[in-house]
Formats: sequence, C-alpha cells, structure tokens
Amino acid sequence: MWKKKRQKFGRRLLPAVIICLSSCVRANYDNCPTYPIAGPLTAAELEKIPYNGYENTWEWLARINKLRQELELCQK
Repeated sequence: MWKKKRQKFGRRLLPAVIICLSSCVRANYDNCPTYPIAGPLTAAELEKIPYNGYENTWEWLARINKLRQELELCQK
C-alpha cells in the first residue's frame, strides 16, 4: 500500500523537479585569480630578515609560494 502511494507521489513530483532543474544555470569555475607580484623592494627586505624569531613569517611565505604555484598551474 505504501509503495504504491510513494510511486504516485514520485510521478507527480517528477515534472516539478525537472522544471526546477532546467532553470538552473551552470556556474563558471574556470576563472583563476591573478597573483600579485611583490617586486624587488620586497625581495630586498625579505633577504634582511633572519630566520630565527620569524619562523611563522617564513612558514606563511612558503604557503604564499605554494598558492602562487597552484595559480600558475590553474592558468595553464
């Protein structure tokens, strides 16, 4: 008995679901953000910073570098 009611409900619901899904637009995920270049002045400042005492800064810079590499792969 319940199985027949579920089948009827599914048959009646199906057209509404199809209409809703046909109105959905596919999102574009092909765009990559551009990576800002720091420049020579920033590089000169970073060369003066010692590693000791700035471990978290160097770890953060490594993450930024990994992000840059991933963005380069994304743009190819």
